[in-house]
Order: sequence, then C-alpha cells, then structure tokens
Amino acid sequence: MKILLIAGFVALAPAQVLAQAPEASLGTPTGHELNVSAGGYRYAEPLLATPISIQGFKLGAEYTGTVSLSESRQWFLQANVRGLIGNTSYDGYCRPWQIRPDSTSPNGYALGLGSAYPCTANGDQDWYMEGRALAGKDFIGQSWGFSPYAGVGFRHLSNGIGGVPGYRTDDYLYLPFGLTTRTRVASRALSVNLEFDLLLRGWQETHSSALGGGEVPATPTAPAFTIDGFTDASFAQHSGWGLRASAKYQVTRRWSLEPYYQHWSVDDSTVDYKTATFTVNGITARQQLGFYEPFNTTDEFGMKLGFRF
Repeated sequence: MKILLIAGFVALAPAQVLAQAPEASLGTPTGHELNVSAGGYRYAEPLLATPISIQGFKLGAEYTGTVSLSESRQWFLQANVRGLIGNTSYDGYCRPWQIRPDSTSPNGYALGLGSAYPCTANGDQDWYMEGRALAGKDFIGQSWGFSPYAGVGFRHLSNGIGGVPGYRTDDYLYLPFGLTTRTRVASRALSVNLEFDLLLRGWQETHSSALGGGEVPATPTAPAFTIDGFTDASFAQHSGWGLRASAKYQVTRRWSLEPYYQHWSVDDSTVDYKTATFTVNGITARQQLGFYEPFNTTDEFGMKLGFRF
C-alpha cells in the first residue's frame, strides 16, 4: 500500500506542475529586459490662433529591471529607463520683430512682434530621457493575471529649434498609475497595459540667448534696428496628464513584440518676463517681454522589440 501511495504521488506531481505553470506565467516576470523601438512623434500647440506642430521619426532604447519583494504575497519592484532621439520638422507660424514709436523708451521705440505668417523648418534634433521607479502586486487567476502598480517618474525633453540644439527643454515630474493584464494566446503570454500619469510639476527652459542677435531691415513705417540679444526664459507648469497603452506578445521565451501609444496633455504655464536688448539709430534700449508655454499635446506611437535575460 505504501509503495502504491508513493507511485500515485509521483504520477500526480507532473500534472500539478503543468497545471500551475500557465498560472505562474501570468504574473509579472522578474529579471531584465532590453528593447529597441521605432515610431512617430508629434508635439502640437493646437489652441493657438496660429497653431504649430513638431513631428518626426524617432528611434529608442529601453531597459526594465524587475525584482520580487515577496514571492508569497506577489509584490514586485520595477525600475525603467528609456531614451528616444530623432530629427523633427516644424510646421506652423513665425512672427517678425518690429518696432513702433514710444516716447518712454531711451531710443524712442518699443520692441514687439508683427503679424504671423506660415513657416517651416527641418532637421532639428529632438531627444528625451525618462526614468521611472514602480511598485506593484500580482493577482493571478486560472486564465488571467492582473498587476496594478504605481510609482514616480521623471522625463527630460530637449527640443532643437531654428538650428539650435537644446533650444527648449522640458522636465516633468509625475505619478504613474497603471494596470497590466496577462493571459495566454497560442501558448504564449499576451499582456495589455494601461497607465494614467498625473503631472506634479513641469519646468520649461527656453534658451533664447542661444539665438544671438541680428539686423532687421527698415520698413516704410520704422527705421532699421538691431536685436543685440535676449535673456533665457523659465516657465512653471502645474497641471497636466498623460496616458499610455501597449500590448506585448511573447513571441519566444526571450523575444517579444509590443506596439505602444503615449499621450501627454499639459496646460498653460505661468508667464515669465525676459529682457530683450535692441539698438535703433545707435541708441540701445532694454525691454521686458512676457512669454508663456501654451497648452500643448504630445503623441508618440510605434513598435518595440524586446529581449529578456
């Protein structure tokens, strides 16, 4: 009888292992993953009277590391770093500098902007880096796994405009809240991820001093004048949100494919005043001009090829 019981246990053990294997694969996998991505990028300021957009093709690389905090309770920690780079084109409007008579100015003129006209630019370099620290928990059933998570993220974006690399930089500090669901399709793992990002604070720097100066020719209503330079402007952004969606299919034990989409929506910034120095008829004047970062959206979509090790 004892021999029969042992034999029965041995016979049942493989069946139990096979029954648990699909469930185990529905949890968040630990270890390391690298991926490369390719896709489109579009930044827009759609609510302006003269809307503009910056778009282009970008290549990226990403690393994700995951460790288990408690195998029994299925808590995990995750670190993620991602970077993208590419050349973009500007499609929108430009406004020329102009002066008008002003008796309070040392040179008798005030500096301002003229009427907008359509303009484009190509070949400016854009890139961004993003780092995230996340914590979550797995809830695993017979056919599905659910993994809610939250954490903190930081994103740094560098925009080149007018042939000046890094003319504008954006930094976002945000809180990600997400859910990953997993199941099996054709014996392979399929996971779908949805995430909402809450912007805590945004910092934007516009490096206008990098543009230098230049001469503006005379018009029928104003003499020629020279722009001698600008000071840089800084804006604070206090309201915004992001959305991420992706679906990853584990083609083999190590390789995966993942189409993805990301969206950011950021409200108007505070107003910052920068100093412009300009010279008319040999007399130099300095004037403060107010600028702000308008409501803007960013959309990114593409495909990732991942390798797990």
